[in-house]
Amino acid sequence: MSRYLLAPFPLHGHVVPMTALAAELVGRGGHVTVAISAAFADVFRDLGCEIVELDIMPRSAVAEERSVKRKFGRLRWMRDVYRERVRLSSFLKARIAELRPDVVVTDIMSLWGVHAAEAAGVPCAAFHVTYAVNEQVLLDDVRRLAGPKMAAFVKWSGFAKIQPGLRRRVHRNAALALVNVIEELQPHRETFDERFHFVGPLRPEPDRGDSDLPWDRIENERTLYVSTGTFFTRGAWFFRKVAEAFAGDDWFVVMATSHTDPEEIGHLPANVVARRYVPQSAVLEHCEAFLTHAGMNSAMEGLLLGLPMVIVPRASDQKEIARKLVALGTGVVVDHQAGPEEFRNALDHVVNDPAIRTALAENAQRLRQSNGPAAAADQLEKLIVGGRAA
Repeated sequence: MSRYLLAPFPLHGHVVPMTALAAELVGRGGHVTVAISAAFADVFRDLGCEIVELDIMPRSAVAEERSVKRKFGRLRWMRDVYRERVRLSSFLKARIAELRPDVVVTDIMSLWGVHAAEAAGVPCAAFHVTYAVNEQVLLDDVRRLAGPKMAAFVKWSGFAKIQPGLRRRVHRNAALALVNVIEELQPHRETFDERFHFVGPLRPEPDRGDSDLPWDRIENERTLYVSTGTFFTRGAWFFRKVAEAFAGDDWFVVMATSHTDPEEIGHLPANVVARRYVPQSAVLEHCEAFLTHAGMNSAMEGLLLGLPMVIVPRASDQKEIARKLVALGTGVVVDHQAGPEEFRNALDHVVNDPAIRTALAENAQRLRQSNGPAAAADQLEKLIVGGRAA
């Protein structure tokens, strides 16, 4: 029996694709141990995984407005993150002899997983929840955001190495890299070596959980799902604008507001519901369109299900993913400051445009034939077999 140690990073968007991999490994008869904080332990425990609970600081959402106080607070937070990393690495290294993993699969943000693999003397598989980053990808992002002079400075100064995916231990020392993306969404695909496997989508089985959503309406009406993610979120003003755009319309609108309290939005039209957290995969199964922030998990689900997408990115990786989705012909980008009418017109366009429908159908068919969790598990098994033979 192969033994796996998984080290996800405790954010929803990082945990979801790792659960898909964990379920596949357990289904193949593997012994899977997951090192994770208590807040995310149950989802892995329910899959049949053994849990090593880690005391990890909760990560809060990134506000749209950053005050001076918040910026200085971030310096203290960075100090605390460094101390936490040292503490967690020491804890896992002390436990590694009893865990006896054949391989450690670690999120590139979870450096304690890398240190555990080194202590055990076993291969480390880097896990990328969005597209992989090397220096060329990073410098392109900087060039778009801040111009060529800043990109040149970042390259000259070596600041690029601060990015988690470019750390020596993660990028150079990983025996394998599993990337939750299809090749079409990977920038500069040709610059990555043979260790990188673009296996996405890593999507767990849809589960409604204990959600109190009006499922009869979701299943029987023309449903639009709206999500701005769980980390780089939007404020009440944004969701209020979206609700206004579709008030009294023939769309039934489900909004996932995350760290924004639905009460802050105010009165909602009869055809709009808002919840902090929504079982996204289960809802999307019954939707006809998707208003999304273009996080990788959401982008992959939108493509897999053939959903026309209105895209409102915020973070830099989301903007890159949005560009790729537009290039594939599967959606349109709308500025977050756009008015209600622009959102409504954008949805009408993506739903009714024949070219978008054709592109979505082609991509959905191809993704349905792939199996991201199985492809990732195959690579891990090859790595273990190769290590044993050596």
